[in-house]
Amino acid sequence: MRKILLNCLTVTTILVMVVLAGCSSKQVKVTFSDQEKPVIIDSGNEPLAEALEEKGLDVAALKKQYKPGIPWDQPVGDRSNIQLTCNCEVTLQVGGKKVGTFHTTKPTVGAFLEERNVTLTEWDQTTPLDKKIVNGMNVVVDQYEQRIKKKIELIPFKTKEEKDDELAKGKKETEKEGKKGKKIYAVVMHYKNGQPLVKEGKPVVTETLVETIKPVDQVVKIGTSTQLAEEEKNKPKLTATGTMTVEATGYTHTGNRTATGTYPKRGTVAVDPDVIPLGTKLYIPGYGYGVAEDTGGAVNGRIIDLFFETRSEAIKWGRRTVTIKILK
Repeated sequence: MRKILLNCLTVTTILVMVVLAGCSSKQVKVTFSDQEKPVIIDSGNEPLAEALEEKGLDVAALKKQYKPGIPWDQPVGDRSNIQLTCNCEVTLQVGGKKVGTFHTTKPTVGAFLEERNVTLTEWDQTTPLDKKIVNGMNVVVDQYEQRIKKKIELIPFKTKEEKDDELAKGKKETEKEGKKGKKIYAVVMHYKNGQPLVKEGKPVVTETLVETIKPVDQVVKIGTSTQLAEEEKNKPKLTATGTMTVEATGYTHTGNRTATGTYPKRGTVAVDPDVIPLGTKLYIPGYGYGVAEDTGGAVNGRIIDLFFETRSEAIKWGRRTVTIKILK
């Protein structure tokens, strides 16, 4: 009798354990890579496809769009989570042009672009890279660029006139050539997908001044000497046969005759006869007409010495580099 009672208790205990095990089945969370809301199913020996179908889902449609973490016909078991990865259809557009429509199992826009070998620059704009990929999604990458060119704006030079008593009255000579200045700009054109970026109907352009080169003033000498004007008026018309750049100094009366036997006067020029033969007629800018009539111990090579009536005039002339004309 006692053995029969023990057997009955054992059977009852097993039945209770089975019932309790059935009542405390574990829940499994099925997540979708393109959706926020999961589906909860029960763990156990039921295949994944049947468990989802019992939740009212269209398993045939799921099989076409999703890749499951376990085979569809495998029992759910006691795992806590099963991932369904969307094999989503995504259209890609880059730089204003459609690249194509693709199927991808990548979870985010960033991963999808990497899969398609699309490299973004710091100026490109697109859908947030961490946004989930969903079926039928259109991913757009707008490409922005800057094209830089140089623009030059010329600055006119000024002309300064200076009176010169060593130049015949009414005569003008350019002592220093003028030169235009420049303003140099960097002009940046903004483009979107290869086309000029337009804002309020106008292209977006940025100009930046990068360099300014100041103009050089032109200096013109205005003659005021009536004496030189009269001398030039009475001079015969001569033709220049050539030019020569020389160093010109000044001297005045010494009490001696010139090398050609004349007494020096304005227009007398001391030269090196090996360079400029005596008797050569000359025109010296800033001085006027002259004749090679004299020589001097310090007058060697391309050096000439101009006679002035006073010592102060000679000192004022000083030493200058001039380009003279050889006349005949």
